[in-house]
Parts: sequence; structure tokens; C-alpha cells
Amino acid sequence: MTAFYKKLERILSNKKLGSSELVNNLNELCRAFHSDHKLIKRSIPLISSQLGHFSSVSNYLSDLSIIVSLNDKGKLKKFFKDYSKSESAKYQSIFNNLLKCIPDSKKVITLSRSGTVLNILRLWQSTNKNLRVVVCESRPMLEGRLLAEDLLKFGLKVQLVADSVMSLFVPEVDAAIIGADSVLKNGNVINKTGSKSLALLCKEYKIPFYIVTTRSNFSDKKTFKAKNENPNEIWTKKHKNLTISNIYFEEIENKLITKIITE
Repeated sequence: MTAFYKKLERILSNKKLGSSELVNNLNELCRAFHSDHKLIKRSIPLISSQLGHFSSVSNYLSDLSIIVSLNDKGKLKKFFKDYSKSESAKYQSIFNNLLKCIPDSKKVITLSRSGTVLNILRLWQSTNKNLRVVVCESRPMLEGRLLAEDLLKFGLKVQLVADSVMSLFVPEVDAAIIGADSVLKNGNVINKTGSKSLALLCKEYKIPFYIVTTRSNFSDKKTFKAKNENPNEIWTKKHKNLTISNIYFEEIENKLITKIITE
């Protein structure tokens, strides 16, 4: 296995990163190997088969396929470079739009690990040193711990809590902010399980519930079907009368969302 495919396999098998981070990692990998035009072209179907269910990945691969078909290494290199630059600008724009909605917030809650949320909170911390973030750990893969670690590196004040006790903390925050793995045609959002519970709690306590995401996560799909993942991540117990459900993603109805904020 070549160095490219070893690195690609690590990206494809990573179940803890958000969709935006997966795309960024794919872009940086392809950018490093941009001189091998055929290698990039061969990798597209493989990436699509494993990560194509993410709208941002699907949209990225669609644009990449067009550039690859031109068979121009210069344009391919420029595509990867421009993508990296545009992502940074998008996060700044999303942050600016979010701040218009909740300019005086001092404490927010989030769940799981979203690259967009991470970048938004990093930018926010630079303008508000007293910002506090409650992070729900996100079972079963505990991506919330990864987000907490990154936020601590940026100097934010973080409180990590179990998903099961989020109801104790929602009344204390000014807003909930989560990312989106996909935004359906009807305006509903697909994100890590626990997101809908958080949305319902916010509705009960009249706390604004915001989605922050790039436009690349918008999908043409109208429906979503939950997929059952490896049950051993929940419990390795085997019994003929035992069924273990391990669902990563769920649908949050638009009526539960205060606003979807993009660039």
C-alpha cells in the first residue's frame, strides 16, 4: 500500500471527525499528491463509496471530478490551494453572522465534534476571553472529549458533561450551537445523535438552538434513513433476546431550529 492510500485509509476509517474536517483532510492529502493526476482520479470513487453520504464530501468530490477531467495539473493544484483559503474565509463569515444573533452570550452548549463549531468557537474566544462552553461528550465514540481538548488548547473555559445530564445545563446557557453533517431539502438537519434531544430541551427552556455550517453541507436529498453501526461499540454482550442499536446520526426537524447560519 502506497503512502497516499495509507493516509487515505486513516481518513476514511475515522469515525470521530465531522464532515467539514474530513473534507479538509482529504483536500490536504490530495494537495500533497497533486502531481499524480491519475492517483487522484482513481481515489475519487473509493472516497465516494465510503464518505459520499456526507453532503460536503459529495459536493467536494463533484467539483474535484470536474477539475480532474480537465487533465490539467496546474488547475488541479490551484483547486486544492483555493479550497483551503476559501474554508478559512467561510468560518470567519459564519462567525460574523452568528455574532449578530447572540452578541452578548457568555455561555453556550454544544455536542460531539464539529470542525465548523471548533473554528467558530476559536474565533469567538479571540474576542471574548470569558466565553464558557459546555460540551456534551457524545456517546459512544466520545467525540466531545476531542472537541474539549482542542478548545482547551485555544484557551477556552470548558465544561465536559455526559449526554444524559444535558438537561441540567441547558437552562444555564445563552444558546446551543452545533454543526451539521447534512441539511436536507426540507430544511431538516442531520447530525450526531443527541442533537435532537438537545434541540428539544432548548425548545422547552426557550434557549435558542443554532446550526452553524458551510453551504457545502446542503443536500438535494429530501429524506434520511438512520443506519445501525457496530453494536460492539455499545456493548459486547451476546444474547438471543438482546438487540443493540448503535445509531450515529439523526434528523432534527427545522421547527426545532432557531436558525441555520452559513457563510
